[in-house]
Amino acid sequence: MIRNPFSWMTRDQVIGIVVVMTGMFVAALDTTVVGTAMPTAVGDLGGIDRYSWVFASYLLVATATTPVFGRFSDVVGRKKVYFVALVVFVGASMLCGLSSSMDQLIAFRALQGLGAGALISTGITMIGDLFDVRQRGRVQGFTASVWATSAIIGPTIGGIITQTLSWRWTFYVNLPIGLLAIILLLNLHDREEHHGGSIDWLGAIVFATAATSLLLGVNGTYPLFTIPLAVVLTLTFLAIERRSAEPLVDLSLFGIPLIGVGLALTLVMGVAQFAATTFVPPYAQGVLGRSPVEAGLALGAMSIAWPIGSVTTGWFLLRIGLRRAVITGSLLAVSGAAALVVMTADAPFALLVLGPAFIGLGQGVMSTPLLVGAQTAVGYRKRGVVTSLLNFTRSLGGAVGVASLGAVLNTAIGPRAEELTPLLDPRGHGTLSAAADDARLAFAGGLHTVFLALLVLAAIGVVLALRLPAHDFEARAAEATESDAEEKRAAG
Repeated sequence: MIRNPFSWMTRDQVIGIVVVMTGMFVAALDTTVVGTAMPTAVGDLGGIDRYSWVFASYLLVATATTPVFGRFSDVVGRKKVYFVALVVFVGASMLCGLSSSMDQLIAFRALQGLGAGALISTGITMIGDLFDVRQRGRVQGFTASVWATSAIIGPTIGGIITQTLSWRWTFYVNLPIGLLAIILLLNLHDREEHHGGSIDWLGAIVFATAATSLLLGVNGTYPLFTIPLAVVLTLTFLAIERRSAEPLVDLSLFGIPLIGVGLALTLVMGVAQFAATTFVPPYAQGVLGRSPVEAGLALGAMSIAWPIGSVTTGWFLLRIGLRRAVITGSLLAVSGAAALVVMTADAPFALLVLGPAFIGLGQGVMSTPLLVGAQTAVGYRKRGVVTSLLNFTRSLGGAVGVASLGAVLNTAIGPRAEELTPLLDPRGHGTLSAAADDARLAFAGGLHTVFLALLVLAAIGVVLALRLPAHDFEARAAEATESDAEEKRAAG
């Protein structure tokens, strides 16, 4: 007799997880599918000078507004925010497909990012509401598979759609999937609580503007103006939050170890994730002389290892304990960074695959416990903003970390940057001159410095993991389980 794998879930839990994973899938897929379609779109619309903004507008808006939507969901309810986010995302996808100029496409991609920022943070929070602490780890682990799947199949799907139909259909494909999620959402009877709280609109505007300014600055857009502006706005935001009766972000949350330490660790994880994604491919191509496909395989190892670590840890979280799981994950990440540090210009390709694989595995092992721990540390009214802060912190760590490590690389290679550009062309590796081979060694040295900095950050992650309280999560999990049981009894 075949056992139903969903027998431990209620009807609403099954619908909820399908809705959330569908919404997250279209949002995550959009970040990878579009990459292979954009060169064709530029050929159709023109505006190659604004090419990068098609991606930047989406990511900037999605990242900067994530904590804002987290607070909205705490005040007005998850289902309402998620419904609006789905409608905005589906509508913006249609508008992207109908774009007749690059400026229109950039504007509609920003609108897409607005929907995506709410979809991701609110969806993960809905999982925390629908499942008790004993089930939460198992289910949150599965959401990690959404990102891995999109990273693996996204570029291929984008290429097939662009070649057989049109680049516009890479956006239109979101419509039927998103409409399905909307229909399912309307049939979901989730836990909706209304506390009559207000939204700190001034704080929300200042926060989003500060985050946008910082992200623009670290990506090279007028950094001498935008970064100082971000600092001033951040200080202004903190002053507003201290005086607000209903703050966007309750600053006292940072004093809870499961949240404060968790956010610091998530920041380090964001740096490690995006650093590996950014700097492993040039090492594979420019130093080892490997093809772009092989460079993609190295990153694919990280995408595959992440959900394996996340799902496995989520299933056994209460048995092994949060602190032990996070320490194990941080040590795995250190091992991956160490594998990259010991790389040489004639190292086997397997070693390059091993580094991202261990980093991905470590991130997966850490991500689910940190998320479940933060959600367990607070009640319903603050769960949305805490969840969204974790997502925001990871993205912020990636943006700031990649920019900082890029500066480390530029400093290390110095004036030889122009000599290194031909190394990234796989067609020329068979005819490298002695001078080019010397440049290859210089490139390897520069990237070695980057990987060494990454190792130091990963080691800081271990120190932070050791600062997690030993039994705080278990005690809070027991309290949360009893609270859930009392609510169910009260409901009849």
